[in-house]
Amino acid sequence: MAGVARSGRGVSAGGAMYSLSGIRIFSELAPRDLALLAAECDWRTVAKDEIVASTAQGGDMEGVTFVVAGTVRMARASGPVGRISYRDVGAGGQFGEMSVFGIPEADLTVIARDDGLIATMNVGRFAEILAREESVSRALLCQYALLLRGQEAMSASPVSEEGEAAIGGTGAQRLYIELLALAEPHVGKDGADALLIARLPRHRVLADRISTTEEAVARAIAELVRSGVAERDYPGLVIKNEAALRGLAGAC
Repeated sequence: MAGVARSGRGVSAGGAMYSLSGIRIFSELAPRDLALLAAECDWRTVAKDEIVASTAQGGDMEGVTFVVAGTVRMARASGPVGRISYRDVGAGGQFGEMSVFGIPEADLTVIARDDGLIATMNVGRFAEILAREESVSRALLCQYALLLRGQEAMSASPVSEEGEAAIGGTGAQRLYIELLALAEPHVGKDGADALLIARLPRHRVLADRISTTEEAVARAIAELVRSGVAERDYPGLVIKNEAALRGLAGAC
């Protein structure tokens, strides 16, 4: 694990002052307030694939953590046994704030997707900020509203009379988003940059995760292969055109 560094005024990382200015929910705070908050955080550099936090392994969330640089992936058990949900938090985002509202972060593992920098604030201090700074509480509320709207849209996949989830629209988008979440950077056989899912889950498993049918999953993956966006590399899947897949997922 990378070392933990307690920040303070004048403490720098790589020659640059530790700063929370890029954190979206703090966007309306004055520079002086941001500097004071930065001095109260525990700062830490993380390396790609490092486990940043894990309540799934019996650990505790140490506070509210802000992703200053890099991206982390949150993975937690969800629904049926063996089902995992994923969410990436990029620079400017945060995680662990649900503990402020008394909601434990159970079965959660956070892994760094690349080298980065994070800052962790005491839960009590973050609660004080929410109570005092209307702009922060409003920004957090808007963030949750957008997440909820996205979840509602993803749950609205149409189902045909034959009981098969339609490939068009949100059903297919959910699969493409899931494939992007599972993929890792990879260099293809031709030397080109690509993404690789080393072991593609069974169609039934994927269908359960995104609330559709095995047939729908099979057709969508077959279409990706037919169009050249991906190719099978058993037991995995190589995504040859990430931009195209993100476009299909509506993530561009």
